[in-house]
Amino acid sequence: MKKSKRIFLLKMALLVMVAVGLSSCRHADVHDALLRAEALMETDPHAARAVLDSIASPNLNRLFTPLNPPVIGGQKPLKGRASDSSGLPSFRRGKGEAALFALLKTQADYKCDIPLTSDSLPLIATDYYGTKRKSQRAALAQHYLGCTYIEMHRDLDAIEAQLRATTLFPDTTNKYFAHSLLHLGCLYSRHYMVDSAWVAFERYRRTESCNSDSANVSYADYYMGTVAFYKDNDEFTDSLFQSVLSNKKTNNNIRFNTYFQLAKLRFYHQHDIEGALAYLNKLGNRFGEDNGALLTLRADILAQQRQPATSYELYKKALRNSSDIYVQCMSYEGLASVAPLLNKPDSTRFFIDQYKGLLDSIYTMNKQREITEIKDKHIVDLHDQRQKARNMRWRLWGVVLLSAFIITLLLIERKRKNERLRFEQELNAIKQRQIDQKVNDEEEQNGEETNPAEESPFIHPFAIQQERVKLYRKQYAASRWKNYLSDHSLDILSKEKVMPAKEMNEFNAYLHGLFADLFMDLLNSNARVSHLALEFVAMKLLGFDTEHIAYCSRSNVHAVHNRRYYLKEKLTPEWYSFVMGEYSK
Repeated sequence: MKKSKRIFLLKMALLVMVAVGLSSCRHADVHDALLRAEALMETDPHAARAVLDSIASPNLNRLFTPLNPPVIGGQKPLKGRASDSSGLPSFRRGKGEAALFALLKTQADYKCDIPLTSDSLPLIATDYYGTKRKSQRAALAQHYLGCTYIEMHRDLDAIEAQLRATTLFPDTTNKYFAHSLLHLGCLYSRHYMVDSAWVAFERYRRTESCNSDSANVSYADYYMGTVAFYKDNDEFTDSLFQSVLSNKKTNNNIRFNTYFQLAKLRFYHQHDIEGALAYLNKLGNRFGEDNGALLTLRADILAQQRQPATSYELYKKALRNSSDIYVQCMSYEGLASVAPLLNKPDSTRFFIDQYKGLLDSIYTMNKQREITEIKDKHIVDLHDQRQKARNMRWRLWGVVLLSAFIITLLLIERKRKNERLRFEQELNAIKQRQIDQKVNDEEEQNGEETNPAEESPFIHPFAIQQERVKLYRKQYAASRWKNYLSDHSLDILSKEKVMPAKEMNEFNAYLHGLFADLFMDLLNSNARVSHLALEFVAMKLLGFDTEHIAYCSRSNVHAVHNRRYYLKEKLTPEWYSFVMGEYSK
Protein backbone atom coordinates (compact mmCIF):
# COMPACT_ATOMS: atom_id res chain seq x y z
CA MET A 1 0.00 0.00 0.00
CA LYS A 2 2.77 2.41 0.97
CA LYS A 3 4.72 1.48 -2.18
CA SER A 4 1.80 2.31 -4.51
CA LYS A 5 1.29 5.63 -2.71
CA ARG A 6 4.95 6.56 -3.23
CA ILE A 7 4.70 5.66 -6.93
CA PHE A 8 1.60 7.87 -7.26
CA LEU A 9 3.36 10.83 -5.62
CA LEU A 10 6.40 10.39 -7.89
CA LYS A 11 4.18 10.39 -10.98
CA MET A 12 2.41 13.58 -9.84
CA ALA A 13 5.74 15.31 -9.18
CA LEU A 14 6.96 14.26 -12.64
CA LEU A 15 3.80 15.67 -14.26
CA VAL A 16 4.22 18.99 -12.42
CA MET A 17 7.85 19.23 -13.54
CA VAL A 18 6.89 18.53 -17.17
CA ALA A 19 4.10 21.14 -17.03
CA VAL A 20 6.45 23.74 -15.57
CA GLY A 21 9.06 22.93 -18.21
CA LEU A 22 6.56 23.24 -21.04
CA SER A 23 5.28 26.53 -19.62
CA SER A 24 8.84 27.87 -19.37
CA CYS A 25 9.57 26.82 -22.94
CA ARG A 26 6.37 28.46 -24.16
CA HIS A 27 7.27 31.65 -22.27
CA ALA A 28 10.79 31.64 -23.73
CA ASP A 29 9.38 31.09 -27.23
CA VAL A 30 6.97 34.04 -26.88
CA HIS A 31 9.69 36.30 -25.49
CA ASP A 32 12.11 35.37 -28.27
CA ALA A 33 9.39 35.90 -30.90
CA LEU A 34 8.66 39.40 -29.57
CA LEU A 35 12.32 40.35 -29.65
CA ARG A 36 12.65 38.93 -33.17
CA ALA A 37 9.63 40.94 -34.34
CA GLU A 38 11.06 44.09 -32.76
CA ALA A 39 14.38 43.53 -34.55
CA LEU A 40 12.63 43.02 -37.91
CA MET A 41 10.35 46.04 -37.56
CA GLU A 42 12.66 48.60 -39.19
CA THR A 43 13.88 46.48 -42.08
CA ASP A 44 10.87 44.24 -42.85
CA PRO A 45 7.62 45.19 -41.08
CA HIS A 46 5.66 42.55 -43.04
CA ALA A 47 7.91 39.82 -41.65
CA ALA A 48 7.58 41.32 -38.16
CA ARG A 49 3.80 41.26 -38.52
CA ALA A 50 3.90 37.61 -39.54
CA VAL A 51 5.92 36.77 -36.42
CA LEU A 52 3.41 38.61 -34.24
CA ASP A 53 0.48 36.84 -35.92
CA SER A 54 2.13 33.52 -35.10
CA ILE A 55 2.11 34.44 -31.40
CA ALA A 56 -1.61 35.24 -31.36
CA SER A 57 -2.66 31.59 -31.56
CA PRO A 58 -6.33 30.59 -31.00
CA ASN A 59 -5.65 28.79 -27.71
CA LEU A 60 -4.42 32.05 -26.14
CA ASN A 61 -7.71 33.88 -26.11
CA ARG A 62 -7.67 35.78 -22.81
CA LEU A 63 -7.12 39.46 -23.16
CA PHE A 64 -4.76 41.58 -21.15
CA THR A 65 -6.48 44.21 -18.97
CA PRO A 66 -4.94 47.66 -18.50
CA LEU A 67 -4.57 48.68 -14.83
CA ASN A 68 -5.66 52.30 -15.27
CA PRO A 69 -6.62 53.10 -18.86
CA PRO A 70 -5.61 56.74 -19.50
CA VAL A 71 -8.20 59.42 -20.16
CA ILE A 72 -7.45 60.99 -23.53
CA GLY A 73 -9.56 63.67 -25.13
CA GLY A 74 -12.34 63.15 -22.63
CA GLN A 75 -13.00 59.55 -23.77
CA LYS A 76 -12.22 56.87 -21.22
CA PRO A 77 -12.10 53.18 -22.21
CA LEU A 78 -14.18 50.68 -20.29
CA LYS A 79 -12.58 49.49 -17.07
CA GLY A 80 -12.03 45.83 -16.45
CA ARG A 81 -11.15 44.62 -19.92
CA ALA A 82 -9.78 45.80 -23.21
CA SER A 83 -11.86 45.88 -26.34
CA ASP A 84 -12.39 42.47 -27.98
CA SER A 85 -11.13 43.98 -31.20
CA SER A 86 -7.60 44.11 -29.80
CA GLY A 87 -6.85 40.48 -30.67
CA LEU A 88 -4.29 40.37 -27.86
CA PRO A 89 -3.29 36.92 -26.58
CA SER A 90 -2.83 36.07 -22.90
CA PHE A 91 0.66 36.45 -21.45
CA ARG A 92 0.76 34.64 -18.13
CA ARG A 93 4.33 35.66 -17.33
CA GLY A 94 3.65 39.38 -17.02
CA LYS A 95 2.14 42.48 -18.47
CA GLY A 96 5.45 43.59 -19.97
CA GLU A 97 5.21 41.02 -22.78
CA ALA A 98 1.56 41.91 -23.39
CA ALA A 99 2.41 45.59 -23.63
CA LEU A 100 5.31 44.91 -26.02
CA PHE A 101 3.04 42.75 -28.19
CA ALA A 102 0.41 45.51 -28.26
CA LEU A 103 3.00 48.13 -29.24
CA LEU A 104 4.63 46.01 -31.96
CA LYS A 105 1.28 44.89 -33.40
CA THR A 106 0.11 48.51 -33.71
CA GLN A 107 3.45 49.53 -35.22
CA ALA A 108 3.46 46.66 -37.72
CA ASP A 109 -0.13 47.30 -38.84
CA TYR A 110 0.62 50.99 -39.34
CA LYS A 111 3.79 50.30 -41.33
CA CYS A 112 1.96 47.71 -43.46
CA ASP A 113 -0.90 50.16 -44.19
CA ILE A 114 -3.44 48.12 -42.26
CA PRO A 115 -6.22 50.52 -41.12
CA LEU A 116 -6.11 51.24 -37.40
CA THR A 117 -9.74 51.29 -36.28
CA SER A 118 -9.38 50.73 -32.51
CA ASP A 119 -7.23 52.26 -29.80
CA SER A 120 -7.36 49.15 -27.58
CA LEU A 121 -3.85 47.91 -28.39
CA PRO A 122 -1.97 51.23 -28.13
CA LEU A 123 -3.81 52.06 -24.90
CA ILE A 124 -2.51 48.82 -23.40
CA ALA A 125 1.03 49.80 -24.35
CA THR A 126 0.73 53.40 -23.09
CA ASP A 127 -0.83 52.21 -19.83
CA TYR A 128 2.10 49.88 -19.14
CA TYR A 129 5.00 52.08 -20.24
CA GLY A 130 3.51 55.24 -18.70
CA THR A 131 4.75 58.80 -19.03
CA LYS A 132 6.96 59.19 -15.94
CA ARG A 133 10.26 58.12 -17.50
CA LYS A 134 11.80 58.69 -20.89
CA SER A 135 12.23 55.50 -22.90
CA GLN A 136 12.01 54.44 -26.53
CA ARG A 137 9.07 52.10 -25.96
CA ALA A 138 7.11 54.61 -23.88
CA ALA A 139 7.59 57.24 -26.60
CA LEU A 140 6.68 54.82 -29.40
CA ALA A 141 3.53 53.76 -27.53
CA GLN A 142 2.36 57.39 -27.41
CA HIS A 143 3.46 58.02 -31.01
CA TYR A 144 1.45 55.11 -32.41
CA LEU A 145 -1.50 55.94 -30.19
CA GLY A 146 -1.42 59.34 -31.92
CA CYS A 147 -1.18 57.66 -35.35
CA THR A 148 -4.18 55.51 -34.45
CA TYR A 149 -6.23 58.56 -33.50
CA ILE A 150 -5.24 60.28 -36.74
CA GLU A 151 -6.69 57.38 -38.72
CA MET A 152 -9.76 57.42 -36.46
CA HIS A 153 -10.15 61.19 -37.18
CA ARG A 154 -9.81 62.04 -33.48
CA ASP A 155 -7.48 64.99 -33.98
CA LEU A 156 -7.56 66.32 -30.41
CA ASP A 157 -6.56 62.95 -28.96
CA ALA A 158 -3.92 62.57 -31.67
CA ILE A 159 -2.35 65.94 -30.83
CA GLU A 160 -2.29 65.13 -27.13
CA ALA A 161 -0.62 61.75 -27.74
CA GLN A 162 1.96 63.13 -30.17
CA LEU A 163 2.82 66.01 -27.83
CA ARG A 164 3.37 63.51 -25.04
CA ALA A 165 5.51 61.37 -27.34
CA THR A 166 7.88 64.26 -28.10
CA THR A 167 8.71 64.55 -24.39
CA LEU A 168 9.38 60.83 -23.89
CA PHE A 169 11.99 60.12 -26.57
CA PRO A 170 15.35 59.79 -24.78
CA ASP A 171 17.15 61.13 -27.84
CA THR A 172 15.84 63.86 -30.15
CA THR A 173 17.91 62.43 -33.01
CA ASN A 174 15.47 59.51 -33.09
CA LYS A 175 13.58 59.39 -36.38
CA TYR A 176 10.26 58.74 -34.62
CA PHE A 177 10.72 61.97 -32.69
CA ALA A 178 10.88 63.69 -36.10
CA HIS A 179 7.79 61.77 -37.23
CA SER A 180 5.85 63.04 -34.21
CA LEU A 181 6.77 66.62 -35.11
CA LEU A 182 5.64 66.05 -38.70
CA HIS A 183 2.31 64.63 -37.55
CA LEU A 184 1.80 67.55 -35.18
CA GLY A 185 2.48 70.02 -37.98
CA CYS A 186 -0.07 68.34 -40.23
CA LEU A 187 -2.68 68.26 -37.46
CA TYR A 188 -2.19 71.95 -36.65
CA SER A 189 -2.33 72.81 -40.35
CA ARG A 190 -5.58 70.90 -40.74
CA HIS A 191 -7.15 73.22 -38.16
CA TYR A 192 -5.54 76.36 -39.64
CA MET A 193 -3.25 76.89 -36.65
CA VAL A 194 -0.65 78.37 -38.94
CA ASP A 195 1.89 79.53 -36.37
CA SER A 196 1.85 76.25 -34.44
CA ALA A 197 2.12 74.25 -37.66
CA TRP A 198 5.06 76.37 -38.81
CA VAL A 199 6.93 75.79 -35.53
CA ALA A 200 6.36 72.03 -35.74
CA PHE A 201 7.47 71.79 -39.38
CA GLU A 202 10.48 74.00 -38.74
CA ARG A 203 11.55 71.78 -35.81
CA TYR A 204 11.08 68.75 -38.05
CA ARG A 205 13.23 70.41 -40.73
CA ARG A 206 16.08 70.81 -38.22
CA THR A 207 16.07 67.20 -37.02
CA GLU A 208 18.90 64.88 -37.94
CA SER A 209 16.41 62.36 -39.35
CA CYS A 210 15.16 64.96 -41.85
CA ASN A 211 18.52 66.42 -42.85
CA SER A 212 20.10 63.01 -43.38
CA ASP A 213 17.59 62.08 -46.10
CA SER A 214 16.77 64.27 -49.12
CA ALA A 215 13.35 62.64 -49.40
CA ASN A 216 12.49 63.84 -45.90
CA VAL A 217 13.77 67.30 -46.81
CA SER A 218 11.28 67.41 -49.67
CA TYR A 219 8.45 66.55 -47.25
CA ALA A 220 9.57 69.32 -44.89
CA ASP A 221 9.84 71.90 -47.68
CA TYR A 222 6.45 70.94 -49.07
CA TYR A 223 4.61 71.20 -45.77
CA MET A 224 6.40 74.41 -44.82
CA GLY A 225 5.37 75.77 -48.23
CA THR A 226 1.70 74.96 -47.59
CA VAL A 227 1.89 76.83 -44.28
CA ALA A 228 3.76 79.79 -45.82
CA PHE A 229 0.95 79.92 -48.41
CA TYR A 230 -1.54 80.72 -45.65
CA LYS A 231 0.89 83.24 -44.11
CA ASP A 232 0.73 85.23 -47.42
CA ASN A 233 4.48 85.06 -47.88
CA ASP A 234 4.37 84.44 -51.65
CA GLU A 235 8.07 84.76 -52.38
CA PHE A 236 9.10 82.38 -49.62
CA THR A 237 6.28 79.97 -50.50
CA ASP A 238 7.41 79.87 -54.13
CA SER A 239 11.05 79.23 -53.12
CA LEU A 240 10.05 76.32 -50.88
CA PHE A 241 7.93 74.69 -53.59
CA GLN A 242 10.70 75.19 -56.15
CA SER A 243 13.08 73.44 -53.75
CA VAL A 244 10.67 70.51 -53.65
CA LEU A 245 10.61 70.30 -57.46
CA SER A 246 14.41 70.53 -57.75
CA ASN A 247 14.94 67.80 -55.15
CA LYS A 248 15.75 64.58 -57.01
CA LYS A 249 14.46 62.44 -54.11
CA THR A 250 10.97 63.99 -54.17
CA ASN A 251 8.40 61.27 -54.83
CA ASN A 252 5.80 61.70 -57.55
CA ASN A 253 2.88 62.21 -55.17
CA ILE A 254 4.58 65.19 -53.46
CA ARG A 255 5.80 66.51 -56.82
CA PHE A 256 2.30 66.62 -58.34
CA ASN A 257 0.82 68.08 -55.14
CA THR A 258 3.46 70.79 -55.42
CA TYR A 259 2.33 71.56 -58.99
CA PHE A 260 -1.22 71.95 -57.67
CA GLN A 261 -0.08 74.23 -54.81
CA LEU A 262 1.96 76.37 -57.23
CA ALA A 263 -1.09 76.66 -59.51
CA LYS A 264 -3.12 77.92 -56.55
CA LEU A 265 -0.33 80.34 -55.60
CA ARG A 266 -0.11 81.73 -59.13
CA PHE A 267 -3.87 82.18 -59.49
CA TYR A 268 -5.16 83.19 -56.06
CA HIS A 269 -2.21 85.24 -54.81
CA GLN A 270 -0.34 86.42 -57.90
CA HIS A 271 -3.35 86.57 -60.29
CA ASP A 272 -1.24 84.87 -62.97
CA ILE A 273 -3.73 82.80 -64.97
CA GLU A 274 -1.18 81.64 -67.54
CA GLY A 275 1.24 80.52 -64.82
CA ALA A 276 -1.52 78.65 -63.00
CA LEU A 277 -2.63 76.86 -66.19
CA ALA A 278 0.99 75.91 -66.93
CA TYR A 279 1.27 74.05 -63.62
CA LEU A 280 -2.18 72.49 -64.08
CA ASN A 281 -1.08 71.18 -67.48
CA LYS A 282 1.93 69.53 -65.79
CA LEU A 283 -0.51 67.71 -63.57
CA GLY A 284 -2.29 66.19 -66.53
CA ASN A 285 -4.66 63.50 -65.34
CA ARG A 286 -2.59 62.70 -62.27
CA PHE A 287 -5.48 63.50 -59.92
CA GLY A 288 -8.10 62.28 -62.34
CA GLU A 289 -10.78 64.31 -64.08
CA ASP A 290 -13.16 64.05 -61.12
CA ASN A 291 -10.93 65.46 -58.37
CA GLY A 292 -13.05 68.01 -56.49
CA ALA A 293 -10.23 70.41 -55.49
CA LEU A 294 -8.82 70.43 -59.05
CA LEU A 295 -12.28 70.97 -60.57
CA THR A 296 -12.93 73.91 -58.23
CA LEU A 297 -9.61 75.55 -59.15
CA ARG A 298 -10.30 75.13 -62.89
CA ALA A 299 -13.81 76.51 -62.39
CA ASP A 300 -12.40 79.57 -60.59
CA ILE A 301 -9.97 80.16 -63.47
CA LEU A 302 -12.74 79.85 -66.08
CA ALA A 303 -14.92 82.24 -64.10
CA GLN A 304 -12.06 84.72 -64.13
CA GLN A 305 -11.78 84.19 -67.92
CA ARG A 306 -15.47 85.06 -68.24
CA GLN A 307 -16.66 81.58 -69.13
CA PRO A 308 -19.49 81.31 -66.57
CA ALA A 309 -21.34 78.42 -68.24
CA THR A 310 -18.33 76.10 -68.28
CA SER A 311 -17.34 77.27 -64.81
CA TYR A 312 -20.88 76.57 -63.56
CA GLU A 313 -20.74 72.98 -64.81
CA LEU A 314 -17.34 72.36 -63.21
CA TYR A 315 -18.62 73.64 -59.85
CA LYS A 316 -21.60 71.29 -60.08
CA LYS A 317 -19.32 68.41 -61.02
CA ALA A 318 -17.06 69.15 -58.08
CA LEU A 319 -20.08 68.97 -55.74
CA ARG A 320 -21.11 65.62 -57.16
CA ASN A 321 -17.64 64.09 -57.00
CA SER A 322 -16.35 65.35 -53.63
CA SER A 323 -17.56 64.95 -50.08
CA ASP A 324 -14.85 67.23 -48.72
CA ILE A 325 -16.54 70.06 -46.85
CA TYR A 326 -13.90 72.60 -47.92
CA VAL A 327 -14.35 71.75 -51.61
CA GLN A 328 -18.12 71.92 -51.27
CA CYS A 329 -17.92 75.27 -49.51
CA MET A 330 -15.71 76.76 -52.25
CA SER A 331 -17.94 75.27 -54.96
CA TYR A 332 -21.09 76.83 -53.54
CA GLU A 333 -19.26 80.14 -53.22
CA GLY A 334 -18.30 79.91 -56.90
CA LEU A 335 -21.82 78.95 -57.93
CA ALA A 336 -23.22 81.91 -56.02
CA SER A 337 -20.88 84.20 -57.98
CA VAL A 338 -21.60 82.85 -61.49
CA ALA A 339 -25.35 82.06 -61.17
CA PRO A 340 -26.42 85.71 -61.65
CA LEU A 341 -24.38 85.84 -64.86
CA LEU A 342 -26.40 82.88 -66.19
CA ASN A 343 -29.71 84.50 -65.23
CA LYS A 344 -30.41 82.09 -62.34
CA PRO A 345 -31.46 84.41 -59.54
CA ASP A 346 -33.50 81.75 -57.75
CA SER A 347 -30.51 79.45 -57.44
CA THR A 348 -28.27 82.24 -56.21
CA ARG A 349 -30.05 82.51 -52.88
CA PHE A 350 -29.84 78.74 -52.41
CA PHE A 351 -26.12 78.69 -53.23
CA ILE A 352 -25.43 81.51 -50.78
CA ASP A 353 -27.34 79.75 -48.00
CA GLN A 354 -25.46 76.49 -48.65
CA TYR A 355 -22.16 78.36 -48.66
CA LYS A 356 -22.91 80.08 -45.32
CA GLY A 357 -24.09 76.81 -43.75
CA LEU A 358 -20.92 75.00 -44.78
CA LEU A 359 -18.78 77.91 -43.63
CA ASP A 360 -20.43 77.73 -40.20
CA SER A 361 -19.76 73.99 -40.13
CA ILE A 362 -16.11 74.61 -40.93
CA TYR A 363 -15.88 77.09 -38.05
CA THR A 364 -17.56 74.52 -35.81
CA MET A 365 -15.10 71.82 -36.91
CA ASN A 366 -12.20 74.14 -36.27
CA LYS A 367 -10.81 73.05 -32.90
CA GLN A 368 -8.29 75.81 -32.40
CA ARG A 369 -9.50 76.66 -28.90
CA GLU A 370 -9.50 73.03 -27.76
CA ILE A 371 -6.08 72.42 -29.33
CA THR A 372 -4.71 75.52 -27.63
CA GLU A 373 -5.97 74.21 -24.29
CA ILE A 374 -4.28 70.87 -24.93
CA LYS A 375 -1.02 72.62 -25.82
CA ASP A 376 -1.21 74.85 -22.76
CA LYS A 377 -1.88 71.87 -20.51
CA HIS A 378 1.02 70.03 -22.11
CA ILE A 379 3.30 73.02 -21.54
CA VAL A 380 2.22 73.24 -17.90
CA ASP A 381 2.76 69.50 -17.41
CA LEU A 382 6.14 69.72 -19.09
CA HIS A 383 7.08 72.70 -16.91
CA ASP A 384 5.99 70.78 -13.80
CA GLN A 385 8.06 67.77 -14.85
CA ARG A 386 11.10 69.94 -15.50
CA GLN A 387 10.59 71.78 -12.21
CA LYS A 388 10.30 68.46 -10.42
CA ALA A 389 13.45 67.19 -12.12
CA ARG A 390 15.22 70.47 -11.28
CA ASN A 391 14.15 70.20 -7.65
CA MET A 392 15.32 66.60 -7.60
CA ARG A 393 18.69 67.68 -8.96
CA TRP A 394 18.93 70.43 -6.34
CA ARG A 395 18.06 67.96 -3.60
CA LEU A 396 20.65 65.54 -4.95
CA TRP A 397 23.27 68.27 -5.05
CA GLY A 398 22.25 69.28 -1.54
CA VAL A 399 22.75 65.71 -0.33
CA VAL A 400 26.09 65.50 -2.12
CA LEU A 401 27.30 68.84 -0.71
CA LEU A 402 26.05 68.01 2.77
CA SER A 403 27.78 64.63 2.61
CA ALA A 404 30.96 66.29 1.38
CA PHE A 405 30.71 68.86 4.18
CA ILE A 406 30.20 66.17 6.83
CA ILE A 407 33.06 64.10 5.42
CA THR A 408 35.29 67.19 5.41
CA LEU A 409 34.40 67.92 9.02
CA LEU A 410 35.11 64.32 9.97
CA LEU A 411 38.45 64.42 8.19
CA ILE A 412 39.35 67.72 9.88
CA GLU A 413 38.33 66.33 13.25
CA ARG A 414 40.31 63.18 12.59
CA LYS A 415 43.32 65.26 11.65
CA ARG A 416 42.95 67.28 14.85
CA LYS A 417 42.66 64.12 16.92
CA ASN A 418 45.75 62.69 15.27
CA GLU A 419 47.66 65.92 15.90
CA ARG A 420 46.46 66.00 19.50
CA LEU A 421 47.49 62.37 19.92
CA ARG A 422 50.94 63.05 18.49
CA PHE A 423 51.26 66.10 20.78
CA GLU A 424 50.36 64.03 23.82
CA GLN A 425 52.70 61.23 22.75
CA GLU A 426 55.58 63.66 22.33
CA LEU A 427 54.83 65.26 25.71
CA ASN A 428 54.71 61.82 27.31
CA ALA A 429 58.01 60.93 25.68
CA ILE A 430 59.56 64.10 27.11
CA LYS A 431 58.07 63.31 30.51
CA GLN A 432 59.46 59.78 30.35
CA ARG A 433 62.94 61.07 29.51
CA GLN A 434 62.63 63.47 32.44
CA ILE A 435 61.71 60.59 34.77
CA ASP A 436 64.57 58.46 33.46
CA GLN A 437 66.98 61.36 34.00
CA LYS A 438 65.72 61.78 37.58
CA VAL A 439 66.16 58.09 38.29
CA ASN A 440 69.75 58.19 36.99
CA ASP A 441 70.51 61.22 39.15
CA GLU A 442 69.15 59.52 42.25
CA GLU A 443 71.17 56.37 41.57
CA GLU A 444 74.34 58.42 41.18
CA GLN A 445 73.67 60.23 44.45
CA ASN A 446 73.16 56.91 46.25
CA GLY A 447 76.38 55.54 44.79
CA GLU A 448 74.65 52.69 42.96
CA GLU A 449 76.34 51.25 39.91
CA THR A 450 74.42 51.21 36.66
CA ASN A 451 74.81 49.03 33.63
CA PRO A 452 76.61 51.12 30.97
CA ALA A 453 74.49 49.47 28.28
CA GLU A 454 71.26 50.57 30.00
CA GLU A 455 72.50 53.99 31.14
CA SER A 456 70.71 56.87 29.37
CA PRO A 457 72.76 59.86 28.17
CA PHE A 458 72.64 62.90 30.41
CA ILE A 459 69.99 65.49 29.44
CA HIS A 460 69.96 68.93 31.06
CA PRO A 461 66.63 69.64 32.77
CA PHE A 462 66.08 72.86 30.83
CA ALA A 463 66.84 71.11 27.54
CA ILE A 464 63.77 68.99 28.28
CA GLN A 465 61.79 72.17 29.03
CA GLN A 466 62.94 73.65 25.72
CA GLU A 467 61.56 70.61 23.86
CA ARG A 468 58.26 71.19 25.62
CA VAL A 469 58.22 74.86 24.65
CA LYS A 470 58.76 73.92 20.99
CA LEU A 471 55.75 71.66 21.15
CA TYR A 472 53.71 74.36 22.95
CA ARG A 473 54.56 76.92 20.27
CA LYS A 474 53.60 74.50 17.50
CA GLN A 475 50.30 73.75 19.23
CA TYR A 476 49.61 77.47 19.75
CA ALA A 477 50.31 78.26 16.07
CA ALA A 478 47.50 75.87 15.08
CA SER A 479 45.03 77.24 17.65
CA ARG A 480 42.31 79.86 17.22
CA TRP A 481 44.15 82.26 19.50
CA LYS A 482 46.88 82.81 16.95
CA ASN A 483 44.28 84.05 14.43
CA TYR A 484 42.44 85.98 17.15
CA LEU A 485 45.50 88.07 18.04
CA SER A 486 46.31 88.58 14.34
CA ASP A 487 42.79 89.94 13.77
CA HIS A 488 43.23 92.36 16.72
CA SER A 489 46.71 93.54 15.77
CA LEU A 490 45.53 97.16 15.40
CA ASP A 491 44.04 97.11 18.90
CA ILE A 492 47.32 95.76 20.26
CA LEU A 493 49.42 98.43 18.53
CA SER A 494 47.17 101.19 19.79
CA LYS A 495 48.24 100.39 23.41
CA GLU A 496 44.92 101.81 24.54
CA LYS A 497 42.67 98.79 24.14
CA VAL A 498 42.78 95.53 26.07
CA MET A 499 41.36 92.05 25.54
CA PRO A 500 37.75 91.71 26.75
CA ALA A 501 37.48 90.04 30.15
CA LYS A 502 35.62 87.00 28.83
CA GLU A 503 38.22 86.28 26.14
CA MET A 504 41.04 86.91 28.64
CA ASN A 505 39.67 84.28 31.05
CA GLU A 506 39.31 81.77 28.18
CA PHE A 507 42.85 82.54 26.97
CA ASN A 508 44.34 82.14 30.45
CA ALA A 509 42.55 78.81 30.87
CA TYR A 510 44.02 77.73 27.54
CA LEU A 511 47.56 78.70 28.69
CA HIS A 512 47.22 76.78 31.95
CA GLY A 513 46.08 73.69 30.08
CA LEU A 514 48.84 73.96 27.47
CA PHE A 515 51.71 74.59 29.94
CA ALA A 516 50.47 72.18 32.64
CA ASP A 517 53.63 70.00 32.74
CA LEU A 518 56.02 72.95 32.59
CA PHE A 519 54.11 74.84 35.30
CA MET A 520 54.28 71.77 37.53
CA ASP A 521 58.07 71.61 37.22
CA LEU A 522 58.37 75.39 37.74
CA LEU A 523 56.23 75.31 40.90
CA ASN A 524 58.22 72.40 42.31
CA SER A 525 61.25 74.70 42.33
CA ASN A 526 59.45 78.04 42.85
CA ALA A 527 56.50 77.59 45.17
CA ARG A 528 55.66 81.27 45.68
CA VAL A 529 54.88 82.14 42.04
CA SER A 530 51.34 83.50 41.50
CA HIS A 531 48.89 82.53 38.73
CA LEU A 532 49.36 85.94 37.15
CA ALA A 533 53.11 85.35 36.98
CA LEU A 534 52.58 81.89 35.46
CA GLU A 535 50.49 83.42 32.67
CA PHE A 536 53.26 85.96 32.07
CA VAL A 537 55.78 83.08 31.89
CA ALA A 538 53.62 81.21 29.35
CA MET A 539 53.21 84.26 27.10
CA LYS A 540 56.92 85.05 27.33
CA LEU A 541 57.87 81.49 26.36
CA LEU A 542 55.44 81.66 23.41
CA GLY A 543 57.39 84.68 22.13
CA PHE A 544 54.92 87.45 22.98
CA ASP A 545 56.35 90.96 23.08
CA THR A 546 55.50 93.55 25.76
CA GLU A 547 52.49 95.00 23.86
CA HIS A 548 50.91 91.56 23.32
CA ILE A 549 51.38 90.61 26.96
CA ALA A 550 49.85 93.90 28.08
CA TYR A 551 46.84 93.44 25.79
CA CYS A 552 46.20 89.84 26.88
CA SER A 553 46.60 90.57 30.61
CA ARG A 554 44.46 93.72 30.46
CA SER A 555 47.30 95.86 31.83
CA ASN A 556 49.73 98.48 30.53
CA VAL A 557 53.29 98.26 29.29
CA HIS A 558 54.69 99.66 32.55
CA ALA A 559 52.99 96.90 34.56
CA VAL A 560 54.49 94.28 32.26
CA HIS A 561 57.97 95.64 32.84
CA ASN A 562 57.39 95.56 36.61
CA ARG A 563 56.40 91.89 36.32
CA ARG A 564 59.91 91.09 35.10
CA TYR A 565 61.35 92.34 38.39
CA TYR A 566 58.75 90.33 40.30
CA LEU A 567 59.79 87.16 38.51
CA LYS A 568 63.47 87.84 39.16
CA GLU A 569 62.71 87.87 42.87
CA LYS A 570 60.44 84.79 42.88
CA LEU A 571 62.24 82.45 40.42
CA THR A 572 65.54 80.69 40.79
CA PRO A 573 68.29 82.16 38.58
CA GLU A 574 68.14 79.14 36.27
CA TRP A 575 64.40 79.38 35.74
CA TYR A 576 64.55 83.14 35.32
CA SER A 577 67.23 82.81 32.65
CA PHE A 578 65.16 80.14 30.91
CA VAL A 579 61.96 82.23 30.94
CA MET A 580 63.69 85.41 29.78
CA GLY A 581 65.43 83.56 26.94
CA GLU A 582 68.91 83.82 28.47
CA TYR A 583 69.38 80.07 28.94
CA SER A 584 71.94 78.25 26.77
CA LYS A 585 72.99 74.62 26.79
